[in-house]
Amino acid sequence: MIDSRKPFPGLTRRSFIKTTAGLIACCVTGLPQVARADSPANALAQVGRNGSPVPGIAAERIDGRAKVTGQKVFARDFNARDMPGWPAKQWYALFLYALTTDHAFLGLDLAGLPDAARPRRVILGNQLSGQFAAPKLRTRRDLHIDEKLDALLATGETGSFDRPPDIEFDLIVQPGNVPDFLGQAVALLLFDSARGLRAARSALQFRDAEFQIYALDTGHSIGMGSVFPPETTYVKYTLAGENFSYATADPNLYMTEVPAYRQKIDAALAAQPGLLTQPIACDMGSVDPMFMEPETGIAWYDGAAQALNIVLGTQSPDGDIADIAGMFGTEDAPVKVTAVNLTSCYPGGGFGGRDSSPFSLLLALAAPFTEGNPVRLEFDRFEQFRTGLKRHTTRIDGSLSVGPDMKLQAAQMVLRFDGGGRKNLSPYVASLAALCAGGAYQLPMANIFANAVHTQNVSAGSMRGFGGPQAYFAMETALDDLAARQGWDPVALRRANLVADDGTTVAGGPIAQELRLSEMLDLAEAHPLWQDRAAIKADYAVRGLTYGTGIALSLQAYGTSGDGMVAAVHLAADGTLRVESDAVDMGNGSATTLGVVIGPILGANAARVDMASYALWGQTGLTTTDSTGTRWQNPDWTPKSVGSSSACLTGLHQVHAVQETARALFEGSVMAAARQLWQRPDMAPAQTVWQDGALVAVDGSLPPLPLADLARTMHDSGLPTGALGHAYFQASWAEADFPTPGGSVHLRLDGLSYYAAGADTPARVVRQNTQGPGSASKRYARYVWAPCLNIIGLTVDRHTGRVQVENVISILNAGRVHVPELVSGQSQGGVAMALSYALLEELLPGMDGPANGSWNLNRYHLARLQDMPLATTYTRGGRAQELIILPETPGDGRAGRGIAEAVMCSVAPAISNALLDATGRRFASLPITQAKILQGLAQ
Repeated sequence: MIDSRKPFPGLTRRSFIKTTAGLIACCVTGLPQVARADSPANALAQVGRNGSPVPGIAAERIDGRAKVTGQKVFARDFNARDMPGWPAKQWYALFLYALTTDHAFLGLDLAGLPDAARPRRVILGNQLSGQFAAPKLRTRRDLHIDEKLDALLATGETGSFDRPPDIEFDLIVQPGNVPDFLGQAVALLLFDSARGLRAARSALQFRDAEFQIYALDTGHSIGMGSVFPPETTYVKYTLAGENFSYATADPNLYMTEVPAYRQKIDAALAAQPGLLTQPIACDMGSVDPMFMEPETGIAWYDGAAQALNIVLGTQSPDGDIADIAGMFGTEDAPVKVTAVNLTSCYPGGGFGGRDSSPFSLLLALAAPFTEGNPVRLEFDRFEQFRTGLKRHTTRIDGSLSVGPDMKLQAAQMVLRFDGGGRKNLSPYVASLAALCAGGAYQLPMANIFANAVHTQNVSAGSMRGFGGPQAYFAMETALDDLAARQGWDPVALRRANLVADDGTTVAGGPIAQELRLSEMLDLAEAHPLWQDRAAIKADYAVRGLTYGTGIALSLQAYGTSGDGMVAAVHLAADGTLRVESDAVDMGNGSATTLGVVIGPILGANAARVDMASYALWGQTGLTTTDSTGTRWQNPDWTPKSVGSSSACLTGLHQVHAVQETARALFEGSVMAAARQLWQRPDMAPAQTVWQDGALVAVDGSLPPLPLADLARTMHDSGLPTGALGHAYFQASWAEADFPTPGGSVHLRLDGLSYYAAGADTPARVVRQNTQGPGSASKRYARYVWAPCLNIIGLTVDRHTGRVQVENVISILNAGRVHVPELVSGQSQGGVAMALSYALLEELLPGMDGPANGSWNLNRYHLARLQDMPLATTYTRGGRAQELIILPETPGDGRAGRGIAEAVMCSVAPAISNALLDATGRRFASLPITQAKILQGLAQ
């Protein structure tokens, strides 16, 4: 039945967040109509030979034309005058940042500023209320990490999202306090004209010390060096029929049993004669996400409506809205806010660099102090380097134990991540790295420990691989060191230890997914870049060049330990389709993919795709509070609402939600209209097929029904014209039966609602016979994997230390490929990023690094066109990056996989392994700069 209980009667596209000061209404909208990034209506419609669009095939990126023609799509493109209903007058914000973590900040002396550069207002930390200065932010991200955090909280710890236990970090340092980290704001300067902002930037840039006052005595930053909780421990022991692991142990006893099993691991290794030990010692420096556009936003506090309006490119609209609402939802907030309205723009890439970025909080903080005017906060590249989230500097130490038969017996590692100034998502990154530390291999024993630490450095985030690149670099270089030491073939060593499809991770969780790793190794061995490597090396030697070949394999995990996602599909009366998703297109083509995957289900691609539709969750009628304690027996409950977007989640997670929602619309409403028009009440969906934009009977016995005719019938007869679906994945999809106008439909969704024609709020369909993932799978850590193998051929100039990558062969298991061009583009982007951070990108720590405000692309070196092999097909003697995608099999279940990080993760270790082959030296510290090459060769 369709539930008459509306989740929020009378409200349009809004959700509510409960704060200490009451409920705050929140909504996310797309770009304003005056500057929409709409492509032509047929942008996703590839025309077939008969002139009809081909469902499921894209003609172009849905956002491509808008971006290349310079339309307004990024937050940087907008000013207050572009926003309907906003005042045209705009103020400008400029933050000043801490120069030390050893001395107390006392204040500013701006007397030396020229008159044209003087701010209209100066806000210091002591002018902010307590809760506004240090807002209590959300803590939830990943179910198995949250479980650990809950255990900490139960002991009395006060763990929070952005700080170590019992430590308060201010958004703006209060005078008299020692800054908590470099990059922390010490003052907010507000200007009522762009001219004033430009003058101030010119006067202040590179001269910070002339305007900031610090105490002469040495101070102390609270909590420096402390661990951001929780830490991750994976101890696995599976010998002689005994099975102990994080996934299988009693959660209440696991940590108390860990010491005894560590001793058992030591004893088991000591008892094996001839066991080989391969040390692991490597490190990876911090890197910047390198957004296409540095962070920018505008905010306006509408006092009459008590609404905070924000224009922002965000990776996690749900998190940013919740954090901002939390800032203003206290009794001591500077203004009363009853609504937060976010206009979500394209973020402009930088995967992970905008996930829980403090930028959104700084932008929102400025809004109450601009006398009712909108305010723009715009980072230039110097500021982005200075304060933007970075990938963690990481140190990994440990060892591999292996028998003379090449069989790995144990991996023991300690992974330490430099979290910088704010906790952010650092413990989650460290946790995923711990899981990836086992690589693509089956290990009877594992002893893995990982944590993230508070340091003075610029804050780190979840960008570029979420811990995977660090872990796979450690494992894959150690394997090649072992192979070189023993005279083993590196492919044979890997083949002897591949994890099977029914294998287990270092956390003890099952793989339970088709990996096809052996097939990938077969392709690698047969490829001429690998097979002919000795002859190629000889060819280069004749020319006086040093050449090497390296191989590396990664098994990147993606998703979290429980992912929720929501999507809506609408069919207009003219037969055009629109998709809404809570996901954000991070430049990876998510919008295009979600627009075409409904084509085979509904007979046409979407004419429009709206991303970052955060308020959809509020319309599902579901709750994440299990008040009855019955879990899946409660039809109102789901474990998780929505999460942040990432480059990898589209292929499986978001596509699934959109496709199942489209199927709910097709079977629950389109088929009902077809039965009416055909006068065939017994017609089953399986008896129909889409052909040239019309629904036809498989046996050809009935007249074709164009989608537009079906749409008009649905609108005229009161059938649902849109569907809203919520999906939940935790090792398997939640699924249920739903009563619909088209009959009972079984869907891999845990929530379904239908929109009537013209309605903004849907009516909920109460699920029946729900089957949800068991609670045990919460401790598996991850469940979905994207395997990739990379072969690298490179040359080394022994005089300059310059490395040139000649060829890259990427062998990828992508599952179902929804849009081949996007997969190719993501692969090329992954290769470019990895080559760049492996050889070129270097950020120094402390005030020698970007925290000093002088870093830009003149100091931070990225891969350029000349550094990249550009051809797409390998030929001996040429330069190419060739992508080999495994053909889809029934084992893929018609599902795609995350790909960008998958390709990236094994490039850097393959480069290091190629350098070992070329020079006989191991370079285990990234980036492997020319100076490091020369130093290594000199040794």
